[in-house]
Order: sequence, then structure tokens, then C-alpha cells
Amino acid sequence: MNSFLNRSKFKTYPNTSFVFIILLFLLCQLSSCKKEKGINHIEWQNESLTLTSELCKKFRECADAEWNSIPENLKKFTESRLEESNCQKRFRESNAYKLIGSDPIQIQSTFKECYKQVMASSCKDLQTGKMNQLPACVLFQKIQN
Repeated sequence: MNSFLNRSKFKTYPNTSFVFIILLFLLCQLSSCKKEKGINHIEWQNESLTLTSELCKKFRECADAEWNSIPENLKKFTESRLEESNCQKRFRESNAYKLIGSDPIQIQSTFKECYKQVMASSCKDLQTGKMNQLPACVLFQKIQN
């Protein structure tokens, strides 16, 4: 019996304080991992918000012409998405606004080209989904995702 007690004194058990400190350190490291913030480019942000505002306006005008054909349950949703402040808010959260996911120059030029093509399109073209066939807009959508 005496030998049993002597052996148990020499067994090593993990120090719970040490384990707790290691776990706390690992959790802090994991929580400090943040999403890529992007590039803070004020001129681009201002210009892109202006272009986005004009795009939202065009989509609102195109929606107004066909407003009666939109199902009642989608009207409020559609209206809120096209409202300028919400439209810009969503864009501020995008990869293009933050210049994330591709070469910043490519993001800017692709967005501007898509903007030109959309603004040159008729409402009928936009309503029938031709925007999804415009090369610059297709590329821009890939950047956004």
C-alpha cells in the first residue's frame, strides 16, 4: 500500500491553469483573425458610390414602368432594395467598394465598363436579364462573389 502512494506522487497530471492559459491564448488568436478589410481608397469610394447611385436610379426608373406587374409581396422588398440609401449601403459592403478579390485597377475598370453598358441599356433589356450577358457585368459579378 505504501508503494502505491509513493508512485501516485510521481505521476504527472496536466496543470489545469497551464491548459486554461493555452486555450485562452488560442481563442484570442482565432478571434483576432478578421476578414480582409480591403483598400481604403477615398477617391474610388466616392466615385463608385456616385456611379452606384446612378445605377440604382436607373433600376428604380425601370421598375416604375412595370411596378403594377410586381407581385404585392415583393413590392416592399424590391422598393427597399432600390432605395438609394439601401442600395449604397449594400455596395459599401461589397468587394468592389473595398477593392478586395482582384487587382484594384481591374475592379475599377470593370465596374466602370459595366456601369456604361447598363446605363446605355434600355429598361426592356434590363428587365429581360440582358445585363447578365454583358461581358463587363459578368466579370464584375465574379469579382463581387
